[in-house]
Formats: sequence, C-alpha cells, structure tokens
Amino acid sequence: MPEITPYDENSAEAMLRVVALFIISDGEVTDAELEALDRLGVFTRFGVDRNRFAEVFDAYCDDLIAHAGTARFVGLADPEWVDVILAPVTEPAARRTLARILLLLARADGVFADVELGIYRQILDRWRIDLDSLGDD
Repeated sequence: MPEITPYDENSAEAMLRVVALFIISDGEVTDAELEALDRLGVFTRFGVDRNRFAEVFDAYCDDLIAHAGTARFVGLADPEWVDVILAPVTEPAARRTLARILLLLARADGVFADVELGIYRQILDRWRIDLDSLGDD
C-alpha cells in the first residue's frame, strides 16, 4: 500500500489532493486548469487559499515521487495509487462535489484526456456515483 501525506478524512487537504491527482494525471498542468479552480470557486468552497493548494499539490508530487521509488515509469493513473488518494474522502456529499468539480476541470483545457477519463471512471465506480445523478440536487 503506497504511503501518502496523512490528512484528516474529508478535510480540505484530502479533497484538494484528489484535485491535484486529477490535474497531474495527463502529465501536464495547464494555466486553464488552474484558472478553472479560481473560476469554480474551489478554494473558497474548501476554505483554503491558493497557497494552501500549492502546499497540498507539492506534497502530492513528493508522495508520487516517493511512490515511484527507482522505477523508470510512474503510473499517474495506477488504480492502486488512485484508490489510496481517494480513500480519505468518505462523505457522499464531498464525493459528489468533487465529482462535479473534476468533470468541469477536465473540460477546462479543452481536452478530456484518456487518462483523465480513466481516472474519472474509477472515481465514479469507487464512490458509487452515477454520472447522470450529478445534475440532481
């Protein structure tokens, strides 16, 4: 089981780490994705500022590098890794909020990359969220 920076269950940091996973998953962090975080009010929603997100993002990258060890290839979408990142988000409402945010983020750079789609499907599956239900509330 990969080791990651510990955050409290359902904390802003645990949820922001899922966002970091998703942003990095296609191997490219774009200005459009970061601007979308501001536009979507993600920091305000989670009660943090951009600096705290940067700290969580950096810790995520450090965890990913440590997980990779001496491997020549880092599987950014490795299902076991994704499950470990998703595990601390347990509240159904938090999961649904994140699923909505990630869907909008995926479209921010104009490309829903295959790896993003794969991770998104895993998220919906692990969290037992029906894509069609995300518009309800």
